[in-house]
Amino acid sequence: MNRFVALCLAAVVLAGCKAMPFSPFISPRVTGRVLAADTRQPLSGVTVQSGAQARAYRGAMPPKGGELLMAQAPVRTDRDGRFTLETERVLTPFGGAGWFSVQLVFEHPGYERFRTNYSALNVRTNSSSGEPLLDAGDILLHRLTK
Repeated sequence: MNRFVALCLAAVVLAGCKAMPFSPFISPRVTGRVLAADTRQPLSGVTVQSGAQARAYRGAMPPKGGELLMAQAPVRTDRDGRFTLETERVLTPFGGAGWFSVQLVFEHPGYERFRTNYSALNVRTNSSSGEPLLDAGDILLHRLTK
């Protein structure tokens, strides 16, 4: 009888446990649209990248080979000015803290470089798989003044 109770108790405990994923999210999927501030027309070909990636290429120390291999490639906006930066995950045996903020950098010839931050508080929803989704909305780029 004691074995049966112990097995039932163990089954209940194990059923209630949730394993930590070995690859936590370190950045959400970010979507948005880039517009010209003066005309509100979509801008195609705008380079969008994470701020950490942009800092790595502009810092005093050049990035290491492993950092370059792990870095997510910058994306460009389509003809409607829309972009999507895919979710980033890392493989870790210790379950990471996840992500708190993401910095985005927008660059386009003839327009001012724009850098902005979003935090985990800006995430409105997660996908059914638990992937965090962030809608950056409309990003306005200003023309360079001469």
